[in-house]
Order: sequence, then C-alpha cells, then structure tokens
Amino acid sequence: MKTLKLIALLAFVLTGSFSAHSQTATGKVYLIRSTGYAGLAVNYHFFVDGKLVCKQKNRSYSIHDLNVGDHMISITTGGLPPAKKTPAVKITVVEGKTNFISVVSTEAGYLNKIACQEITENSAQPLLAKAKEKTNCLAKE
Repeated sequence: MKTLKLIALLAFVLTGSFSAHSQTATGKVYLIRSTGYAGLAVNYHFFVDGKLVCKQKNRSYSIHDLNVGDHMISITTGGLPPAKKTPAVKITVVEGKTNFISVVSTEAGYLNKIACQEITENSAQPLLAKAKEKTNCLAKE
C-alpha cells in the first residue's frame, strides 16, 4: 500500500513539473506612439515579426507579452494608400524584462518619415504618463 501511494505521489509531482516547464517564457513590450504631426488622427500600424499587432492613434501605447528571443518590429501609417513598412528594428526579449519601443520622426517638416526605436524605461516613463493605454489593439476606432 505504501508503495502504491509513493508511486502516485511521484507521478503527481512529475506531471506538475512537466506542465510548469512546458509554459513559454515571455517578456513585456510597450509600443508607444506619443507624437505624429502629420495626420494626428491616422492610425499607425505596429507589426511584430511581420504580423499586425496594434493600430494606434496619437498619444497612446499598448503592452504585449512576447516570447523570449529576437523579434523584428516595424510600423506603417494608415490612410490611403497605406504606407510601406518602415525598416524593422530588432529587439531581444528577455524573460521578466520590459522593452520599450517608440515611434520617432526621422525627418523634420510637415510630411515626416517615421521609424521605430528602442528606448530606455527612463525615456519611456514621461511618454507613458501623457498617453492612454490601448487594450483592444485591432478594433476599429
């Protein structure tokens, strides 16, 4: 009887440890759009590894859990016709850590070009304080 209980306990412990190890490790990524002089109401479309993950208007941000490892993030502007994707920026997601990606202007003037840039948490905090979190990223506004 003791042997049966020991085997049952061992099977339970092993099953629990396998399921704990099968979960994928993730890290948080903040996608921040704090400015956009040309077309303030136009959505910017954020792509992670080529897949659309969020549409954002000015002064907004979204939070995404991404698998640990390298990812490519790019952006386009909405409108007619839709713009081409910007060159992608490569980020490395580490378990339990947070990455901050901001939209930056690459040219001065009325019709500016945009790009994604990874920034530090210290740089992100003032931008996040002035922005609103978007939780339903792919919904039409």
